[in-house]
Amino acid sequence: MSVSPNPGLSALIVGCWQLDDRSWKAIPEANLERAIDTYLALGITTFDTADIYGRSEQVLGRLLKGRDSIVLTKAVFFEGVPTPNQVRSKIENSLRNLQRDRLDYVQIHWHNPQLDFSATFAQLNDLIEQGKITKLGVTNFNTPMLEKALQCAPICVHQLQYSLVDRRVENLMQPFCLKQGIEILSYGPLSGGFLSENYLGVTSPQSATDHARSFFYSTMIHAHGGWPPVADLLETLAQVAQKYGKTIAQVALNWVKQQAGVRSVISGLTLDRQHIQHNVDAFTWNLNAEDIKLLSERSSTLFQQTGDIYSYER
Repeated sequence: MSVSPNPGLSALIVGCWQLDDRSWKAIPEANLERAIDTYLALGITTFDTADIYGRSEQVLGRLLKGRDSIVLTKAVFFEGVPTPNQVRSKIENSLRNLQRDRLDYVQIHWHNPQLDFSATFAQLNDLIEQGKITKLGVTNFNTPMLEKALQCAPICVHQLQYSLVDRRVENLMQPFCLKQGIEILSYGPLSGGFLSENYLGVTSPQSATDHARSFFYSTMIHAHGGWPPVADLLETLAQVAQKYGKTIAQVALNWVKQQAGVRSVISGLTLDRQHIQHNVDAFTWNLNAEDIKLLSERSSTLFQQTGDIYSYER
């Protein structure tokens, strides 16, 4: 089953994992409010969070209350099969945190593919019928899992990692989503910020201090062949960026947005107004077909793309 996605999703979605002050440096709420005001003023009205992102849902609930916005949250299941009450409790908790009568999007993360999620999706269907959830999606489902999920519930979006470094989606998932009308929400388009001017010419990056770059994205880069191919890719990105008068990050973001089936690109919240403006501007123009091909071919030469999505992460 599938349904038509909400046309109101921004091309750029603001990732709000950074609001979790257990994994990231704590940011004063007044600073977060100014950043969110900037995003909204620039027409970016879509924000992505999760029930496991610490205070993220609660902060967004306060700062977005009464404002024209769309919030995507995730219901994350790491342990065994939840009871119907546990599923309902997760959704009710997100409703309270986000201060909404209905959740715009709920994306399910189901960590263990060996466990049967059909009863959980049946409960989520009931919550859709009750008006608690508007649209249902998934995140980090492999292709067999998504095939099964579609037999249980109407899935309209799939959030997964997609960048010039990690293109595993193209092996199986992208063709399947295109066939089923499921739109891709791409996270990690800049590989945790490594695809930017900050790392151009760097032969061996210093250990990062933030959680995402130091662990998640460094691990991802290692799994795809290590740092040398990233350094090579940055040189090509710099050449293309110079041609358009853009930044490396803008080119990398634009490349992802133009891939088949990609509805929106998720980039982490930043407090820097110029950085926000650059991210927004990345979607106001398009790389031409020749440069998309150049970057794609360079990426294919440099990086290993084996297996389905979210394979080594499990």
